Amino acid sequence: MKCPKCGSTNVNFQMVSETQLKKKHHSIWWWLFGGWIVDACMWIFFTLPMLFVKVFAPKKYKLKTKHMSMAVCQNCGYHWN
Repeated sequence: MKCPKCGSTNVNFQMVSETQLKKKHHSIWWWLFGGWIVDACMWIFFTLPMLFVKVFAPKKYKLKTKHMSMAVCQNCGYHWN
C-alpha cells in the first residue's frame, strides 16, 4: 500500500473507534397510545415528586460506537480510510 500524498510504502493500519452519545426519544407507540397523556396527568397531580424525579433521575442516553480501519503514513503523517 502506498501513501497517496507522498508515495511512501511505510504505512501502518489501525482500528479506530468513534463513539457518539445520543439522547433517547420516545417511540411512535408512546405517542399513539397516550403515553404523553399519562405523563401530562402525572405532572398535574404529582408535581413535587415529578420535579424530584426529573432533577435526580439519570438521563436516558444511548452510546453508539462505530469501528473503522485507518491507514497512517509513517513518513508524512497523512491518514485515510
